[in-house]
Amino acid sequence: MRVSARHFLTNVLCTTVAVAALSFALASSPARAQNLLSGISPTTEDNNGQKPNMVLKAKEMQYDQDKDVVTAVGSVQIYYNGRALQADRVVYDRKSKRVHAYGNVVITEADGTITHADDFDLTDDFKDGFVNSLRVLTTDETRIAANRAERTDGNVTVFQNGVYTACEPCKDNPARPPLWQVKAMKVIHNEQEKMLYFEDAYFEVYGLPIAYLPYMSSPDPTVTRKTGFVSPRYFHTSDLGYGFEAPYFIDLAPNYDLTLTPGFTTSQGPTGQIEWRHRLLNGSYSILASGAFLANPDKFANEDIGTPNFRGSVSSKGEFWLNDKWRFGWDVNALSDKFYWRDYKFDNLRGQVTATSTLYLTGSGDKSWFDLRGYYFQGLTSVDVQKQLPTVLPVLDYDYVVNHPVLGGEVGWNFNFTNLTRQQSAYDNIVGQICNATTPITRSNCLLRGIDGNYARGSLNLYWKKTITDSWGEQWTPFTYVRGDLGFTRLDDPNNQQFVGNSNDTAARVLPAIGLDYRYPFISQSDWGTQIFEPIAQVILRPKAAQTGSFPNEDAQSLIFDDSNLFAWDKYSGYDRVEDGSRINAGFQYSLTTNGGGYYNALFGQSYSFGGTNPYKDPDMANTGLQSGLDTNTSDYVGRIYLQPVNNFAILTDARFNEKTWNMKAFEVGAIGTIGNLKTDITYASYEAQPLLGLEKREGVNGTAAWKVAENWVASAGAQYDMRTKRFSTSFVGLTYVDACIAFGMSLQRDYDTTSFKYDTTVQVQLQLRGLGVSGNPKEFADKVWNDGFNNANVTKPSVFTDTDGNLTGGSTAAN
Repeated sequence: MRVSARHFLTNVLCTTVAVAALSFALASSPARAQNLLSGISPTTEDNNGQKPNMVLKAKEMQYDQDKDVVTAVGSVQIYYNGRALQADRVVYDRKSKRVHAYGNVVITEADGTITHADDFDLTDDFKDGFVNSLRVLTTDETRIAANRAERTDGNVTVFQNGVYTACEPCKDNPARPPLWQVKAMKVIHNEQEKMLYFEDAYFEVYGLPIAYLPYMSSPDPTVTRKTGFVSPRYFHTSDLGYGFEAPYFIDLAPNYDLTLTPGFTTSQGPTGQIEWRHRLLNGSYSILASGAFLANPDKFANEDIGTPNFRGSVSSKGEFWLNDKWRFGWDVNALSDKFYWRDYKFDNLRGQVTATSTLYLTGSGDKSWFDLRGYYFQGLTSVDVQKQLPTVLPVLDYDYVVNHPVLGGEVGWNFNFTNLTRQQSAYDNIVGQICNATTPITRSNCLLRGIDGNYARGSLNLYWKKTITDSWGEQWTPFTYVRGDLGFTRLDDPNNQQFVGNSNDTAARVLPAIGLDYRYPFISQSDWGTQIFEPIAQVILRPKAAQTGSFPNEDAQSLIFDDSNLFAWDKYSGYDRVEDGSRINAGFQYSLTTNGGGYYNALFGQSYSFGGTNPYKDPDMANTGLQSGLDTNTSDYVGRIYLQPVNNFAILTDARFNEKTWNMKAFEVGAIGTIGNLKTDITYASYEAQPLLGLEKREGVNGTAAWKVAENWVASAGAQYDMRTKRFSTSFVGLTYVDACIAFGMSLQRDYDTTSFKYDTTVQVQLQLRGLGVSGNPKEFADKVWNDGFNNANVTKPSVFTDTDGNLTGGSTAAN
């Protein structure tokens, strides 16, 4: 037993457990347990009306006819109805119908529960009786020890001077007190109620009394759902002060429940949450409402929300399957103000920058996909103006691939229809220019991020493609497609017309295309690995699309030219813009797979516009395309390098270089992997300024790391650093301990508030005790803690950071 590894935890527990233990006094939540001292007499019939057979083994059998007493002596073993009894001597008094077992008594229940005792005195049906000096080990490895136990009414067992814990004894020193235990004058197990009750109890850590509990209760380990308090949360933030939340779970039925979470903060007063969950045969839904009464609303005066006495939110999620292919659902949110979630940092609501509400209907077939939904957005940052956020209803996507070849190739189509409205134009300034209500709105100083009015567009794309491999190993993929769009725009802001066109305009465009993709992979195999050299060329012939400027660009403003879309038929991110004109995309790819498990890949290439027009030179309302690296007939160079020398470590870098000067325009490098007990995921990125797009130079580092300090201990940290402003946007550190019977986590997080221009600091402490408010055997308990992230306590599972084959399992699971 590593006492030193737990010593720090002991000191911390002494300051936090007293409050935690009091909350556990009424604790009850999912748990599992067993019947401690149940039994069936040989005269009892089983469920089939048959009398089960009894098997008895002993060195000697004695029968006293005068007293009508049967005695088994010497290594006695009795097997009956799934139960096993072992003892040095067993006496059965047939007149009193009492069973007495003496010396090294062990009863193993059918479910695996093991009870050790010095002696038993029970009725022959095991329903009532006495047990002296017993120890009970349940299937979930919770433990009860007592000087004496009395069983009455066939389902109530009272342990006198009982000790209850879920911790294993120390292997090196079994007499040493466990990490935690509850000592009580009485421990009462009611099997009918499936509850454990403790009277006149002390909560101890390593044998040191921390809290006196006149009365407490907990569900027994057979319970998977039970009404009662669950693990509390303690926290401290700059605006709220010290805070406490104590969730109370109400088990109303097997398929629906209610959770009430009262809380209190020293600076602002009471808080509360209420969550309803309901599962039906074909789906489920939940409703969550939260609120807070403000004792000191002036603390939030800088947020421009007034001085309300109450703040809150309502959220609901649901999804229902209509059949094996169709489902519908929703995810809706409504807040009293946009800073509420940020200020109160409820675990299930924190960290979001937009409250998105959606209602959807989705269907999928073997080669088809249908999605119909609507969106409403509520901005949660200081720069959001609610009237400038659109309501998008509906959005319809339909994709279909014909399930048989056409002319030897694949035929399919995709369709999109989008309709949106906005109450106020969303303008942004070109870097170095001023764009606000006091200056004239022109294309030379302003960008239009969103129109004021209504916009509806339908787009259909029909394609055919076929891959042919010739006798030389060359791969030829001819393809053709035709794209059609029909849109209607109603502009309420006259200033929008210089960016889009007429105030009420119907526009249509049709764009046919034909192309060829060529690849010639050269494969070289050797004793140490396999190399693939692959030149790639792609040519696409298209005319200029008509009326491109008449379509507002609402969904295609995020244009990033890099290795991922070098060979895309259309490099725009949405439907509102379309790539027209003829173009050649060319590059070279190299791959190496070593016999030792390493993998290396590199790609480098460029795009060329020829014939017709270069659409990326043609600015739209947001200047999309300009300064993208594609706005010259010979594009910037793009490339990537991926290095994975071993299965559990990889480096990925990609970059864009100016096609004339080779100046680096964009660069990213990231590393993810495990080195010993350290797992890290870190990324550095730098992007040159794009003033015509309203973007200044961006440069920063974002990373998280988790370090298995010792067995059961994990330290984690993470930060996002803006190198341009020389400021940490967010940072956190966490420390977590989890073993077979306890989970303890502490975290500290700092976030920069762009509203108050200061850092907001949040400290959280959480404690979970297996067997008191938390269910499961040791493995189930530990896995649940790690997989759930310990309620944002910033932890990563300490056992392994890779899968069973040693491959990377993805980014750090540390919460931030």
